[in-house]
Amino acid sequence: MMIFGFWLLAGLALGMILMAFLAIGTYQRGYEAGSVGRRTWRTELEARRTAFANAYDRGALAAPPRVQVSSTTETPSRVAVAS
Repeated sequence: MMIFGFWLLAGLALGMILMAFLAIGTYQRGYEAGSVGRRTWRTELEARRTAFANAYDRGALAAPPRVQVSSTTETPSRVAVAS
């Protein structure tokens, strides 16, 4: 019975150590993939902003609507488009 308990605890300890290494490796790969995705997203966002500003300067687009947030009520704030 003592030998069984020893091997059970040793197996659990080794399993926990292995799972910790796997979790750290997975987190690192996900972080790196997200970093690449954020750079791509940021580049596209800047390109869209530049294109919008150029089109707006040429008069091809209307101004973006102003958005007012009402905080006078107790309920979650409501968004109303200002005219």
